[in-house]
Amino acid sequence: MIGFLNGTIIEINEKSLTLLTSSGVGYKVFTTLNTLLSKNEKDALEVFIYTVVKDDAIDLYGFVEKEELQMFEKLITVSGIGPRSALNILSVSNVNNIALAVENGEASLLSGIPGLGKRSCEKIVIELKGKLSHFIKAEMTTEDASEENDAKLALISLGYNEKDVNNAIKDIKQNNAQIFNNMQASEIIREILKDLR
Repeated sequence: MIGFLNGTIIEINEKSLTLLTSSGVGYKVFTTLNTLLSKNEKDALEVFIYTVVKDDAIDLYGFVEKEELQMFEKLITVSGIGPRSALNILSVSNVNNIALAVENGEASLLSGIPGLGKRSCEKIVIELKGKLSHFIKAEMTTEDASEENDAKLALISLGYNEKDVNNAIKDIKQNNAQIFNNMQASEIIREILKDLR
């Protein structure tokens, strides 16, 4: 089983990247949207790997942070949540916010994630509540930026243009920065969608 890879990115696709290691082997690695958007071809990258062996393929899921891998492993223990769904969840929200949503019993905060219905969100909360508290950080000094980033990633993953989303965020901040800074990701998404209409 592959547990870790270190190499150079030679290709970036919609949901995966190809990592060329020093041994000359290129590995296709499925990873989070945040990683895909923040990296470029020829960048060096180290990722923790979760290997999924299927009848017709071996899929590699890569995570820059070990916490992301650990959350991924928790999510796929939930009945009906496969690796792709777990990756979608981690692409739309960060580890801290997922843990907060689950521990607070707020399944609605997980809604809107591609391929994840209301029932699946509720299952995640029911099956993982009480098991994710160690992921919650005592202080979130970048909480406002995190909420904004979660909202942005969610809309981009749903097919909205990144430039349009950034412009909408800029408009909302200019109109009412104080309220914006206290918004949750779901509230930011609602305001952005109003601006994009």
